[in-house]
Amino acid sequence: MRMRRFIWLGAGLIAVVGGSATVWALHTVSEVRVTTAAVTAGPIARRVAATGTLQAVTTVDLGVQVSGIVQSLSVDFNSFVHAGQVLARLDPSSYDAQLREAQAALAQSQAALGRAEADVLGFQTARDDAQVKLTRAEALAANQLITQSDLDAARIAFDEARADLASGQAGVVEAGAAIAQAKAAVDQAAVNLDHTIIRSPIDGIVIDRTVDVGQTLAASVESPVLFRIAASLTGMQVQVNVDESDVGGMMPGDAVSFEVESYPGEMFHGTLTQVRLQPIAQLTVPATTVPTSTSPGVTTQVATLVSYIAIVDVQNVDQRLRPGMTAEVLLRGSRREQAVRIPNSALSFRPPAEVLSALAATPAASPSSARTQAASDPIVRQVWEYDGRQFTSIPVATGLADEGWTELLSGSVRAGDALVTSATVQRHHRL
Repeated sequence: MRMRRFIWLGAGLIAVVGGSATVWALHTVSEVRVTTAAVTAGPIARRVAATGTLQAVTTVDLGVQVSGIVQSLSVDFNSFVHAGQVLARLDPSSYDAQLREAQAALAQSQAALGRAEADVLGFQTARDDAQVKLTRAEALAANQLITQSDLDAARIAFDEARADLASGQAGVVEAGAAIAQAKAAVDQAAVNLDHTIIRSPIDGIVIDRTVDVGQTLAASVESPVLFRIAASLTGMQVQVNVDESDVGGMMPGDAVSFEVESYPGEMFHGTLTQVRLQPIAQLTVPATTVPTSTSPGVTTQVATLVSYIAIVDVQNVDQRLRPGMTAEVLLRGSRREQAVRIPNSALSFRPPAEVLSALAATPAASPSSARTQAASDPIVRQVWEYDGRQFTSIPVATGLADEGWTELLSGSVRAGDALVTSATVQRHHRL
């Protein structure tokens, strides 16, 4: 029994000593691995992503100037048309009746003018006769061969004949004015009748039709639109809304690329031709002034987003692109030909807590921090350096940025400096 107890005690002692030796021989080691990227000098070209809509370069909304019922349609969607071609007709019966009525009024006015001219001829004869009688009466009165009353009667007859002639001549003028008015009515009726025939004003293609045969159109308030005609689809435009912060670097002639959902993965190209000056204000929010004892509060609308329209010309020889398609556009924005560039990954880096714990350290601030923070630079951010023992933060003022780089405006960083872009802790066992 004693021998067996001794054996068990010896075995237990060996096991304890062996386990302690294993724990001593295998222990965990934490290693910090840091990735850096160099600050460089070179160009920065910002790319602006925006959404636009494809449209024809010239689009004409064709309406009607008279009311009526659509009698016939000669074209439909996607029809190619030529200038002067008949596209539709309205029922012309009422306008044809108006034209005939105006023509009858014109004939009546012309007859009235003939009567007035004939009356004038009669009045002229009567005046001439009264003139002769007055002359004879004055001669007889001079020789006292007639009485004074006969002379006065001759003078009165002459004055009445002259007045009748003047009235007749005025009637001729009035009849002439009535003829002119009747002719204008005839012309207007003819124009209205002609407007019942809808013709294309340009060569192009019908991209929209809004009426059908039998539909009644009322043009009393607003001209109804019948067709929308695109001059040509071989050359199109993309109308892009660009935020006000991005328009400063855009120049006419810049190359533009875009995609449309109809052709995924395929890139189309165009040229920026114009950035319009008229702003577009969107997303307004109410702003209320505080009421006082003398004035009530006033609510106004404040614009929170201002954009501008950029026009991009696109060649569409195969006519695969269509009006109304939504385009995801990439435009050239502001650019610097030569700048000190910080990698964007370095600006987004912050030392992870586990890395600092592994180093048993806290990040140190750069001596230039106070100076840089006090500077009136556009954007103050932080980058980090690593000397093998600790991380040091360096405040920098940044400017223009593109997909990979951000411009350095000020800060104690120079081209060639290595900045931390990532840091991880790797643990492994070592004997």
